[in-house]
Amino acid sequence: MTSPSRITTSWTIALGVVLAVFVGLFGLVPYCYGYGSVPVSLSTMLWSLWNDYGDWQHGMIVPVVAGWLVMRKLRSMPVVEVRPSNVGFIVVLTALLLYWAGFKADIQYAGFVSAQLLVAGVAIWFFGWSTFLQFLFPWALLTFMWPFLFLDNMIAFPLRLVMSEISYRFLDLVGMDVVKQGTAVVSAADPAAGLAQSERFAVDIADPCSGIRSLFALTLITAVYAYLSLQKNWQRTVLFLMAGPLAVMGNFFRILMLVFGTIQFGAPFAIGTIDKPSAYHMGAGFAVFAVALSGMVGLAALLRRFGGNNTAHANESPTPILP
Repeated sequence: MTSPSRITTSWTIALGVVLAVFVGLFGLVPYCYGYGSVPVSLSTMLWSLWNDYGDWQHGMIVPVVAGWLVMRKLRSMPVVEVRPSNVGFIVVLTALLLYWAGFKADIQYAGFVSAQLLVAGVAIWFFGWSTFLQFLFPWALLTFMWPFLFLDNMIAFPLRLVMSEISYRFLDLVGMDVVKQGTAVVSAADPAAGLAQSERFAVDIADPCSGIRSLFALTLITAVYAYLSLQKNWQRTVLFLMAGPLAVMGNFFRILMLVFGTIQFGAPFAIGTIDKPSAYHMGAGFAVFAVALSGMVGLAALLRRFGGNNTAHANESPTPILP
């Protein structure tokens, strides 16, 4: 009869081999060209995209946050059962096939998805379905680390239209003479005052002002906050789904700051230039997060009030692992 210690040692060695393969495939193998002239590994590509695209810099902290959530969950569980499942092997095989397809087609996105699937497959294979489901949220959170740049083009322009329409409707509602030109909101002409159209203010809702830069980061923050501050799944789902509206609300406040700042202090002070935005303009960008996060905290408090006191209190005792 094989001793439990020998079984544990065998599984530890096998898991170590799998992790070494994972590091080799995603950290060492030249996988795709991307926008460069030589192929690079997926980890190198990922680091480059994080640094080159401001919309995705939050991806750097995602593995750290996910790892912290795993450790937190481990400390709150009385035991961790190890019930290996061969279904995990099928998931691993699927991930490797997707990795190979992305390698042949030079598509980094396939490599990103395969990495996420491989993490799930290894967890299911070595620890079982029930254990994997206990850590489903930290695993799902890893989705936010991958820079899916095509989403920028899919979301940014429609979001610009939404923001310009909301801003135009609100300014018109409060009695300001405004004109909407595409994605820009400008002041109407005032012949009596000798002012031409857009002379009082002109705010173009460009991609950075559409809210796209805050949307992904705020969605990540909202997901983590919902997971930590709420217990009922319906409450977490509601708060998570409100990430988009909260980002729109924060960005709407930013646009109002730019409009009234331009009227009061002039465009050089309130906006600056494309190459060198003013300090006021930069401060308005931080206001997006202040407003959105305040709304997030307030909405979570309402959900707790009407759904019961659901704040989780984790038991910080050590967690034994049962084979």
